[in-house]
Amino acid sequence: MTPAFSLSQAEQLERDAKLEDAALIYAGILTRNPKNTRAQKALEGLRKRLQSQRDPSPVHQANLEATLADGRHFEAAESCGALLQTFRESHFLWDFLGRCHLSAGHLDNAATCLNKACGLNPRAAGTYAAMGRVQAARGAFDNAMALFEKALTLNPGCLPALRGKAETLSLQGRSRTAAAALRKAVALAPGDAALHLALAGLLDQLGAAAEAKEHYTHAAGLDPDLAEAHYQLGLLLKAEGRFADALPCFDRVLQISPADDRARTQRLHVLAELSDWRWVREYSGCRRQLGLRGSGCDPSALMLLEDNPDLLRARAQAFASDLFPAAGPQATAAAPDRPARLRIGYFFSAASSTAVLSQHAAMLAAHDRSRFEIRAYVTGPGLAESTAADIRRTGSVLRQLDGTASDQEIAAVKADHLDIAVDLSGYAQGNRMHPFSARLAPLHIAWPGYPGTMGTAVFDYLISDAVTCPPGSERYHNEHLLRLPHGLSAMLPAASEPAGAPSRADCGLPADAFIFGCFAAASQITPREFGIWMRLLHRAPGSVLWLLDHGEHSVSNLRRAAAADAIDPDRLVFAPPAARAGHLARLPLADLFLDTFTVNACAAARDALSAGVPVLTLPGRQFAARTGASLLQAAGLPGLIAADTEDYEAKAVELATDAEAAARLRSLLLERQQQAPVFSPSRFARQAEEAYDAAYGRYLQGAEPDHLAPGPAGPQHS
Repeated sequence: MTPAFSLSQAEQLERDAKLEDAALIYAGILTRNPKNTRAQKALEGLRKRLQSQRDPSPVHQANLEATLADGRHFEAAESCGALLQTFRESHFLWDFLGRCHLSAGHLDNAATCLNKACGLNPRAAGTYAAMGRVQAARGAFDNAMALFEKALTLNPGCLPALRGKAETLSLQGRSRTAAAALRKAVALAPGDAALHLALAGLLDQLGAAAEAKEHYTHAAGLDPDLAEAHYQLGLLLKAEGRFADALPCFDRVLQISPADDRARTQRLHVLAELSDWRWVREYSGCRRQLGLRGSGCDPSALMLLEDNPDLLRARAQAFASDLFPAAGPQATAAAPDRPARLRIGYFFSAASSTAVLSQHAAMLAAHDRSRFEIRAYVTGPGLAESTAADIRRTGSVLRQLDGTASDQEIAAVKADHLDIAVDLSGYAQGNRMHPFSARLAPLHIAWPGYPGTMGTAVFDYLISDAVTCPPGSERYHNEHLLRLPHGLSAMLPAASEPAGAPSRADCGLPADAFIFGCFAAASQITPREFGIWMRLLHRAPGSVLWLLDHGEHSVSNLRRAAAADAIDPDRLVFAPPAARAGHLARLPLADLFLDTFTVNACAAARDALSAGVPVLTLPGRQFAARTGASLLQAAGLPGLIAADTEDYEAKAVELATDAEAAARLRSLLLERQQQAPVFSPSRFARQAEEAYDAAYGRYLQGAEPDHLAPGPAGPQHS
């Protein structure tokens, strides 16, 4: 563009009263040619006309704000700097330039510009709010709060101050006070989608799921392209078991951002929960990248998609890199000898507390209190008082960490001086509440409530055994393996004839038929095992398959799949949801529990064995695909561990068509319930204690963690 053309353009802008635009063009000409006298004179005259204006026009201010809101802070700062050549005493421009530097993370430059703006207008509430954000970014929270309060004194409705105050309060762990500030901001600006989103996030953290859902819905309605609102709303609906309602939320995120792996993972998981096997083909088209680009994805959902422990570890590592900082170093042992009572802290999320207690309550109660002091830490909101009472009945000291004051809570945990901190939840149910991001104790141990590696060096050991983690599987785990000799959990045999036990007729089951049962989550049932189950129904005339009722969509899809395999859909019987006691009472009506493959039905299989129902499993490669085999080995029933799919099918057909063989197996299980360690919580507690002593013994010796296989003869390196 020639100087003559630029001059002509600037003069036309002057005639159109677009003075700032004309000034920018004249300044640009002089930048390229400082001796252009025509431009010099024009700019001098124009500046005289602009002397009465301290700030650029509202149109220019709006354009600058739009550029910054779009995330183009460098471009916004450059435009602002050009305007400052004309409006040197503009409060707006100095304030705006400070906010540009703040967005870019240039805190010193931001502070300089904002101080200049404050000098030009010491009663501008927004400037104090921006200065508060600078202080908060520096970690000077008290100074930040003082500046936010100054802004709110000048203008009680200053939205940037209310938002900054809420963010700082949240960083200080004062989430409830932060939510009050955001509620006020939302009341002042009910059309601000970002405010609704921020408030919903805090409410979700506080356990107010219903109110959080309302604000996520408002945010998504106000800004249909606000992907995070749709995503978080989908997670809340999914947590409620409303999978069909959650699916459109994740679909909307993928419409906005097709490469969003988090939403893709959740969509696949929701389809699996609906027994909609379209997920299989969709997953095959994205498996190479899923969970390995952008933000990490929920490993508890990813492990359902395929049995590949190498890939699972890489995905877990990607997820953990967002969640955990670098692991803190182990402190040197304060004394060379083991304390008289080793202090063990068990950590689990409130969301998974029911599952954790069903698996571990008996062990917690059976710990040797003369040698171990047991503490239970429940993370996150929503712990029911009845569940808290169940924890206390195990003899454990209970501390609730609601996640709203992380620094203070971690300090309180450290003040308990734990010797070993044990995580019982892992990533189960999408759990992200991990105080283990700080070094809570000399040793961190992961117990697989989530059956797989945590993908981080934050944990020193992973509890396992030789079945879930056979020799050679070490490479699949970031942690060192602490292999127990007799499985990973213990259970008490259920009452042989529970009071009020239902009959087969009560449960809609045929009186004389062979009952195949599987009470796994719908997402654990894939076309692979379902196809085998349909062949079993073909080969065992009159038999039925007893499944849990996971809702109308899942039931309809499974019945349709049965019909496609030429099986009468009425041979699938669906058990309605029931309280745990009622479910355990009806379980003995089944003749054989059929395990799932990619992720074994671990908790459901444990319940079946406890109720005296034999379990047939087929071990795979990943940890989650081998928990059924671990249970059966520990129960003394290795004959129910199939070698391959043909063996799985053959064993099931034999039991379904040979009543004597089925009766002998049931009797053998009842016999094992009196003998096997897996049915003795006290014996299981002793093996867990031996493992803790072995790991802690290495720590006292100053040795690094190593793969260990402690047993009655003492710890063995593996």
